[in-house]
Amino acid sequence: MPHDQPFLSVNKPTPGWLSSLWPRRHELLIAGRYLFRRAPSRSLIVASLLLLASSVAIELLYFLVPGWQSPQMAIAALILPLLTVVSGLLNFLSVFSTVAVLGVLLGVAALTVVMAVTSGFQAEIRSRVVGLNAHVLILKYGIDFHEYEDTLKKCLGHPSVIAGSPFVYNEMLLAKEGALTSGVLVKGIDPERGNAVLDLSRWLLALPSGGKPRLQSIATDAAPNGGGPPLPGLFLGLELQRKLKVQIGDKLRLISPQIGLDTLTGSEPGQATTPPRAQEFRLAGVFASGFDEYDRRLVLIGIAPAQQLIGQGDVVTGLELKTHSVEYAKKTGGEVISLLGGAPYRSLDWEELNHNLFTALAMQKAVLSLVLFLIILVAAFNIVASLTMMVIDKTREVAILKAMGMSSASVSSVFRVAGMAIGALGVSLGLFIGVLTCKLIERLGYLLDAHVYMIERLPTQISGGELFITGSVTVLISLLATLYPSLRAARLHPVDGLRYE
Repeated sequence: MPHDQPFLSVNKPTPGWLSSLWPRRHELLIAGRYLFRRAPSRSLIVASLLLLASSVAIELLYFLVPGWQSPQMAIAALILPLLTVVSGLLNFLSVFSTVAVLGVLLGVAALTVVMAVTSGFQAEIRSRVVGLNAHVLILKYGIDFHEYEDTLKKCLGHPSVIAGSPFVYNEMLLAKEGALTSGVLVKGIDPERGNAVLDLSRWLLALPSGGKPRLQSIATDAAPNGGGPPLPGLFLGLELQRKLKVQIGDKLRLISPQIGLDTLTGSEPGQATTPPRAQEFRLAGVFASGFDEYDRRLVLIGIAPAQQLIGQGDVVTGLELKTHSVEYAKKTGGEVISLLGGAPYRSLDWEELNHNLFTALAMQKAVLSLVLFLIILVAAFNIVASLTMMVIDKTREVAILKAMGMSSASVSSVFRVAGMAIGALGVSLGLFIGVLTCKLIERLGYLLDAHVYMIERLPTQISGGELFITGSVTVLISLLATLYPSLRAARLHPVDGLRYE
């Protein structure tokens, strides 16, 4: 054998640039030897098996047995699997590698939970907003929207519009017999056509008789069992019902402070010749959307009584449209306005109607995700530290391999593979713990203060796309974290590694 020929020829070139990037078999074997422990202790194996059995038992009890869903059990159902993962890692990996994997795991799990909760908030609030509002509103500049029937026919001619209904919207005062009053937002709807546009039935509470009120109940109803004249029905939110202390069948009075321009003919400027209009109703149903803004202020009545209270004749505030897809409501609204010829008509979709709310939720999600990505960056430094310590610990072995003919590229690939294995394992376990946490929260039904958070339960929504992005970005960060240790190992000279041996 010539003297310049390496004793161990492990650096045979492979054709193609992709093959040169993919680790070869001997590189995978060496990386695995550096990562995995040779012989775990029996006591650690026994502890891992006990923890695994305890984790399986508590998960089955928590998810399958009613009555076991408590905050304490939820914490135990999260801590035990986490301890099982830690003990399992220690059975196979070195301490440095286990710490690096745990850093990635906790960062990915925290990010997964936060993204699921913020997505859940957005989806839950959107569901409640869309349930009590239409997908698209068609409005008209001014207060003379009297040609609404012809306009509605044109809107229904659009292929994406499923149903439509006119509505009246105004602020009024709701009073119970006595001294209890409250400022409310009154929405007058068509009992027949509005049922096809609004998803109100899912929020209506059962009547004392056991049945469920129908939207048609806001038309003139029969007198209650206790006697009294038949009056138009009225729906209000659960929080407003509690505030006014009213029951189904109780009489309420709506007072409209709105005075038409034709009444401002008094002798003094601004003096009206007619008092504010008032009309009596009977409570026909209560809805509980869980959205505090609606449950505390919204009142639903028929469109005809609403027009009488406002006193502007057969005029509506606008039209409500239901579309095939809530995601494309904005686009559909623009197309409908083009169909109507543009001004004086304008459209307003469900998201624009609550623009500030959804903008704040999106901003909150972005900021929280950015902050938690910093945790993943910290975990990446754990990978750097772990691999650097591994390079220092394996200096002699690396020097021997290079002296036997292993190239610098192969040495670099060994430590790059080790770092990527740490990152991939951390991502996989982190996604598992994150999804498990979300399922525990969902099963627990964690209660919130609706006055503060607008909804009464902590929601979660797991998105496959968000999980993929979280995992992909974390793996990329892990790959970048391997560059410095792998380059340091590649630059090691065999003489320097063996000098003091």
